[in-house]
Amino acid sequence: MNTIKSLALAALALAAPLAAAQNKINLGYTAVTDFTAAFVAKEEGYFKKRGLDVDMQLLTITSAIPAALQSDSIQVGGTVPTVLLQAVDSGLDLVAFANASINDNTGKNPALLARTGSNIKSAQDLVGKKVGVPGVGGVMHVLIRRWIMEKGVDPKKVTYIETAFPQMSDLLKAGTIDAVATADPFSTRIEQAGTGAVVSYVGRDFPSGFSNVLYAANRGWAAQNPAQVQAFREALVEAIAFVEKEPQKTRAHIGKYIKLPAPVLETLPIPKMMADLAAPRLRFWAESMRQQGMLKNEPNLSAVIVK
Repeated sequence: MNTIKSLALAALALAAPLAAAQNKINLGYTAVTDFTAAFVAKEEGYFKKRGLDVDMQLLTITSAIPAALQSDSIQVGGTVPTVLLQAVDSGLDLVAFANASINDNTGKNPALLARTGSNIKSAQDLVGKKVGVPGVGGVMHVLIRRWIMEKGVDPKKVTYIETAFPQMSDLLKAGTIDAVATADPFSTRIEQAGTGAVVSYVGRDFPSGFSNVLYAANRGWAAQNPAQVQAFREALVEAIAFVEKEPQKTRAHIGKYIKLPAPVLETLPIPKMMADLAAPRLRFWAESMRQQGMLKNEPNLSAVIVK
């Protein structure tokens, strides 16, 4: 009897670290406010109370997320629909399982800012100019090209330079680039620094509701960890409710993960967030990418999403 009891205790001792390891999630994100719900879920304990040990890992550019997922250096990646769809189109077996933010055509994200003194006032003025984008193939790159196209200008007459968010203001000041497609907090900081001015809040020219940023994983990891996927989504839902009730505490949480001066944090716009993700929220991007010749195959949007 004592032998059986000892074996049972040993099994429990082995199972505890195994369960902890299974619930450990490295979450890769970039320094934008679209990940506010994840910041809040971490700081308010919404991940922890669901048994998730989430470690936030800052990456410089969104386009690095698929490789980080493939190498298993992160298990969940905060990325954008265009990067995800291109990765899947190239053969990577990645899936999305939750939304981070959606387009709000009354908001200020994303924005096109032109270098001070550049005299860029419209899409036509971008011809022959260099525009910094936070990731070639990312949503801002795709969206700014679609915006230029819909203004009657050939987007191929504009040069796009991959530019990390934190470098945008300095590169505008140096004259290395003429304009940037960016988002808060960086658009606000560029304006406050006097290195650039808003040409257009580009998102306002498109419908509300499509996904701007989402959470992705390897399909194998998501299939093996359905409870963790569901718990992650539930934590985001609770965090979004907190954000709506506690904007000042929310800004303090943002400040921990995106280092910003207090005056910037106080007035920082918080993006429109939604955890639910369905195929229609990706359709805008699939259409835009086909229009721009970025996909070899017709994407099966339903298959890219796991519930």
